[in-house]
Amino acid sequence: MNLFNVITLFPNLIDEWKNTGIISQAIKNNIIEINSVNLRDYGTGSYKQVDDAPYGGGPGMVLMPEPLDNAINSTNVNINVFLTPSGAELDESLISELLEFESINLICGRYEGFDQRILDLHSDYEVSVGKSVVSGGEVPAMYLLEALIRRIPDVLGNPESLINETFTDNKVDYPVYTRPEKYKNLEVPDVLLSGNHQKIDEWKKNNLKDI
Repeated sequence: MNLFNVITLFPNLIDEWKNTGIISQAIKNNIIEINSVNLRDYGTGSYKQVDDAPYGGGPGMVLMPEPLDNAINSTNVNINVFLTPSGAELDESLISELLEFESINLICGRYEGFDQRILDLHSDYEVSVGKSVVSGGEVPAMYLLEALIRRIPDVLGNPESLINETFTDNKVDYPVYTRPEKYKNLEVPDVLLSGNHQKIDEWKKNNLKDI
């Protein structure tokens, strides 16, 4: 079983997402386990503080190292992955590399990010899901998790779904069609209706696009 812990200030986001689609089925089938770790539980003082103003000035707040350190140390996993816009951009090669590990902590940032010392202490990977900034690491964590989980054997009902997928071999998938055969004067290519599997396979290969 693959184990994923998500360290976050918003565990309800992760808990709701766990009830959807292939993620829910993979959990029910004991293929994966996903735990949400509430960072607030490891906050300091009576107010469970997790953030403070940055040294040197500047806007916003920074996640303090102590709560994150304690939250991470409460787990026992192979690697720690921090979701941050300055990290390595996620691609199929990085997904394959992360799949080599059976247990992963995904650590979600908030505010102006992480105190650098928590990265120095615990970071095995820093990952960005794209060249944009969002308010926290929860949505990127769910994005990364789904990209990982769907590649785990037996998660997808039909393993052939992974063959010729978008971004496989640096290709973007071919166009797909379903009923009706004609919609608003736009028609399904004749070859897809021909029943000739060799020609259909050739059409699909010829319509893959390079990234």
